[in-house]
Order: sequence, then structure tokens, then C-alpha cells
Amino acid sequence: MVTCSQMCLLPVHHAYAVCSSGSNESLVIEMPEGFADLYIKDIMDEREGFVLEIDTLLQPVKDLLIHEVIQHNHEESELLLSYLLRKMAANPESPSLRFIRKHYAEKIDIKALAEMEHYTPSYYCGWFKRKTRMTPLEYIHFLRIHRAKELLRDSKLSVLTISYQLGYEYNASFTKMFKKYERLSPSEYRAALQS
Repeated sequence: MVTCSQMCLLPVHHAYAVCSSGSNESLVIEMPEGFADLYIKDIMDEREGFVLEIDTLLQPVKDLLIHEVIQHNHEESELLLSYLLRKMAANPESPSLRFIRKHYAEKIDIKALAEMEHYTPSYYCGWFKRKTRMTPLEYIHFLRIHRAKELLRDSKLSVLTISYQLGYEYNASFTKMFKKYERLSPSEYRAALQS
């Protein structure tokens, strides 16, 4: 779930599906392989990509970048994109967000996440919600369901196996959470993909 104040970088050589609960506008910029590595090397997940927060002071730069891409001004677009990535990389993803993105299928303790940011658990939860517009638990479930959709689409694993791989102790909990996000059960989702 990427907001207008964020930018999502996706690795090449992978297929992606995009959906929206509101306005369904996206700008896709194809960059040469390794272009963003200068700014975010070792941060981006090889499979899922990376979401960067765009500071409000950088919103006009993002808007100008969109304009230049639409106008097919490649040289200007590249310069603006370099500038934007350099500025955003100066304010990298927080340690707890990075930890959640790597360990979302495991049991995660809110207190441990709060300690990573040097906050109390209650302050951390508020800070996290302001930063991502989700609670830590909602974000963990969001990542799990996103991965579940990939596994249901691209693998022959059973729904039960996927459920356990993603850290759900009970298949019923997984199915309930999947329905909350997708309005279909995992089995219905897989069947819809095959029809």
C-alpha cells in the first residue's frame, strides 16, 4: 500500500500487480538496472522492492519529475530522479520497518520494535501509525497477505502450508485475515486466478 507521499522502487525481472482502494493512478518509470543502487544499496528487498517516504519539501520535485516523464524529457527525468533518490536516501527507512519487512512471517514483539526506535511501546504505536497509516500489526498482516497472494498465484503449495509459512498458527486465522483484505478466501482467490 503506497501513498502519494511515498515512492515504491521495484526490482527488475519480476512481475507485479497493482491495485488501489481509492484513486487508481500510478506512474511507472523504468530505470536502468542498478540505477537506484547508488542510493539505496543493501536496503531494497530483492523480491518485494522498497518504499521510500517522500518528505513534504520534496513533493514539488516529485511533481516536476512526473511532469518531465509525461513530457518524455528523459535527461531531465533522470536528473530529477537522481536528486530525489539522493535526498530520500539521506532519510532511510527506520530500523523497525526494515526488521518487519524481513521478518513478517515470524512472531514479532511490539516492545522489541519500540526499542529499535528508542520509544516506549505506546509512543511507538502512534509514531508507526503516523508514518505508515497502519498499526504495526496491520502492517505485518498486510505484508503476509501480499506474500500469500504471490504464493497462491505462483506455487502449488496448499493453503495450509502457506498459512504456516506466513506465521499463522491456525489456518482459520489466516483465512479470516485473507478475507478481510481480499474479500475472498485463499481457495476462492486461487480459483479465481485459474478461471
